Amino acid sequence: MRKIAVLFFLFSGLLQAQNDSTFVDNKYLEDQLYFNLTYIQMLNLPDRISQSGFSFGLGAGFIKDFPLNKRRNIGLGAGLGYGLNNYYFNVQVDVVTPTDDNNSKTNNKIIMHTVELPLELRFRGSTASKYKFWRLYPGVKIAYAFAKNTDFGKTNDFDVKDIINVNEFLYGLTFSAGYNKWNLHVYYGLNDLFTATSNNDYNININDLRVGLIFYMF
Repeated sequence: MRKIAVLFFLFSGLLQAQNDSTFVDNKYLEDQLYFNLTYIQMLNLPDRISQSGFSFGLGAGFIKDFPLNKRRNIGLGAGLGYGLNNYYFNVQVDVVTPTDDNNSKTNNKIIMHTVELPLELRFRGSTASKYKFWRLYPGVKIAYAFAKNTDFGKTNDFDVKDIINVNEFLYGLTFSAGYNKWNLHVYYGLNDLFTATSNNDYNININDLRVGLIFYMF
């Protein structure tokens, strides 16, 4: 009798496991962690400035999903993340006098650490039981640069604010598209990365285009 009882409980456990494996959640959400890696192309460069080295960006964060229809294949995603963007370029900036070649700075670098607020309109082929699907996610991203590292050469000490202003608030358009975890990611900056100062004899109103990959993970 005891053996029969043990077999009964084992059989019940198997049935329960089978039921759990076929369970379909019709209220599923596409809440996701994301990670992106992009190449940065600086746009609207003045004649005296050229991009040098390999400018790149990294980003990671979490996006909360809000379905907009009954099928849940259209949604809105709002997130919070961290971004690290590295800009490498050559610029000759005359700190003292335009004729003093010793004050010319080249091979410059600016690194921005940002808090990101991505917002996406989500079109996808997902279902309650389908975890590999295509997606089209147009959106916008707002970022605040809470820390900046700059390197304008080593020959002279000077305040970087005399050379260039780095905007703290950045915003632009985004677009992600792909299948499963592999997706193309594009960001187009709508405002200037840097602005001129009174000591510069030219404007440096540069924005950026970032192209790379973004990975969405549950």
